[in-house]
Amino acid sequence: MANMKITAFLLLIVLLLGCTRENIEDGDGLPYYEFTTAEKDQLVLVPQVGDEIVFKNQDLEILKFVVGSSITGKTTYTKWSSGFWGPSYATDRFHYDSQKIEYLSTDHYANDMYRINIMKYPINRNYNAYPPITGTPKFYGYFTFPLWNGYRDTDPMLNSIEIDFNTPTNSMFFNGKTYSNVSVYFSNRTEVLNPSNSIPDHPRNVHIIYYDYHYGIIGFDDLNGKNWRLE
Repeated sequence: MANMKITAFLLLIVLLLGCTRENIEDGDGLPYYEFTTAEKDQLVLVPQVGDEIVFKNQDLEILKFVVGSSITGKTTYTKWSSGFWGPSYATDRFHYDSQKIEYLSTDHYANDMYRINIMKYPINRNYNAYPPITGTPKFYGYFTFPLWNGYRDTDPMLNSIEIDFNTPTNSMFFNGKTYSNVSVYFSNRTEVLNPSNSIPDHPRNVHIIYYDYHYGIIGFDDLNGKNWRLE
């Protein structure tokens, strides 16, 4: 009987440990990679979920998007592990600041979605090490755009564009507004990707994108000579 009680007690301990989530409170001693004041000035002015984003070209055609999600602030990198004789459990490794915005199409082209992701993150580190990793984090970001005809290497699906925060920016003025921190991205490609696409996918024919630090994508040019600008 005594052996049975000891066995039951040990099993209870294992199950409780297997369900434990460690380091979930502030002040947990984990590294926290925060945006600096200068880095915060390079974030997109936080849009509200439901805000409509409209691009119009010189032929008065329009493309509409709506903000589907918009999250800026502290987040946590968590490592999930299988519990010994029990369920999986999570261990927080570090905290970091990020901005994630998702724009959804409002027209028939349901797959036209683009994202902006910016973060303060320890690149090329062993994220799963314990005790928590330390090191110098990197401030970086990238965005995707469904009509972009550029891609990395030989895979057209690798179409994310890294935001270069270190290059000089330009000013652009259109539709009565001045954008003061604009970077221009060229695909350097002249072919239309997926030219036979139809609803719910557009052909990918945009070869120039204009990105402003505070407003995200403010315009783009396509291979048909149409210049789309934010309304």
